[in-house]
Amino acid sequence: MLINEVAYQTGFSRDTIRWYEKIGLIHLEKNARTANNYRNYDIAIVERLLLIKQMKSFGFSLDEIKDLLGLIGLDDLNCENVEPIIDPKIKAIEERIDELKQLKSKLVIAKEKCSGNCIELFEQ
Repeated sequence: MLINEVAYQTGFSRDTIRWYEKIGLIHLEKNARTANNYRNYDIAIVERLLLIKQMKSFGFSLDEIKDLLGLIGLDDLNCENVEPIIDPKIKAIEERIDELKQLKSKLVIAKEKCSGNCIELFEQ
């Protein structure tokens, strides 16, 4: 299938699909070009892109996704190998939640103190 169909099925833009190919997240076989040099993607590429999309929804960076996909390629995606990738992600999310709670608290206090012109609440 051509890139427009892959983009439609995955929700990624054509540029993103090309970028993922360029950085090695997806691999197109050398013979996967049509006579007019268009890329011809198979269902395995679509499935891999959907897996990448799912990993992105978990907050993984492209480098982390590349590591995870590498483990899949080695048929070595097990809990022992994934934990060192997932644990720091969980810790970072917990830290971000704490930061957001502190920010929310500051905003609630600022809102409660506001009466009339509140510009002084933002000057420190």
